[in-house]
Amino acid sequence: MGRQVIITTVFGSGAAQLDTTFSTFAVQPGTELHAFVIGASLPSKRLPQIQYHLVEPDPRFVSVRRNALFRRWLLPDQLGAEYALVVDGTDVICVRPLPSFEELLRGASLAACTEWGGPVAIPGQGYTSTYLNAGITLWHLPTSKEMRAEIAERGRRHYRGPFDDQTALNEVMLTRYFDKMVILGSQFNWRAFYKKNYRRTWRNGWRGWPRVDSLDGVYLYHNQFCLEAVLQTMRTAPPPARAQLPELPLDPHPLSGWTAFSRRMLHRLRHT
Repeated sequence: MGRQVIITTVFGSGAAQLDTTFSTFAVQPGTELHAFVIGASLPSKRLPQIQYHLVEPDPRFVSVRRNALFRRWLLPDQLGAEYALVVDGTDVICVRPLPSFEELLRGASLAACTEWGGPVAIPGQGYTSTYLNAGITLWHLPTSKEMRAEIAERGRRHYRGPFDDQTALNEVMLTRYFDKMVILGSQFNWRAFYKKNYRRTWRNGWRGWPRVDSLDGVYLYHNQFCLEAVLQTMRTAPPPARAQLPELPLDPHPLSGWTAFSRRMLHRLRHT
């Protein structure tokens, strides 16, 4: 297995939050943690399990935020590793140790999870039903170098907003390199609200986000509104590695027409 690293990029006050978020990745055996700090100086408080790197902002990315978001996919090349897990610094928690990165990638150049929501229109391919979340991405560095450079170049070339890194990631990967990536299960980028009802806003749409009351089977949790509840659960009762799948009751036969119709309607309501 090649050398694997976990990295994040932060700026401003984000560097001070790594003790509650990024530090949780220290449970991953044989894996270095690297934090790239965009700005003029490193934070005064530095955690021993994290290696810190100071990065001067590139003005072509317009803002320090876009510097952090786009360049996080270029900076791992400085480390000489083969695999890199790149995560948001302030809202991602490692619930349990991950399988080896080589195993998760399965020979691909990128592994990622889809974003919450429906199909999305993208330039190039036209649309996708597998729109990727950019907050957690896993790369095979040697074979993805050209891909990551293309994504960053779109950010340098044209400003479309403070969070257009995710847009560029999807445009490049889902138009040009869709056969070089794998989609991971949502357990590797768990976005649901934990023990808390979602908030309907213009950002998450009318359907809102789901609520769950269990972290069974979850590897990486990614939702800024529920971090403390997740950390508390990890401290008191670490969740099982797999969720329990309930048995379905055995149907009597023949089913009546009304029973079949009502079951169909209930199933549709629960899954829309």
